Amino acid sequence: MVVLKRRYRLVTFRVHAEEYELLTKACMDSGARSISEFSRAAVLQKVQQTENARPGTLTGDLATLSDRLAELDAALEEIRKKIRSVLGSSSATGSP
Repeated sequence: MVVLKRRYRLVTFRVHAEEYELLTKACMDSGARSISEFSRAAVLQKVQQTENARPGTLTGDLATLSDRLAELDAALEEIRKKIRSVLGSSSATGSP
């Protein structure tokens, strides 16, 4: 693979053993070639999000709201699944 843009700066950070395991799994799940490639992409994505949506701005507030609504939606989906497993898929009263 040809490197079109050489990288000259080195950024280092330390992680706990548990964090390293999570990082390794996320790296493999994403299909990245290395932890370095995965970490660089994740950090630069976060930087770009921060640049595009600074807190205290309408864009930042909407991005935060959108993230929180997505988290809430996922939590409600999990609750719905748990309720269905307790009550069963068909209701005795016939209501949806």
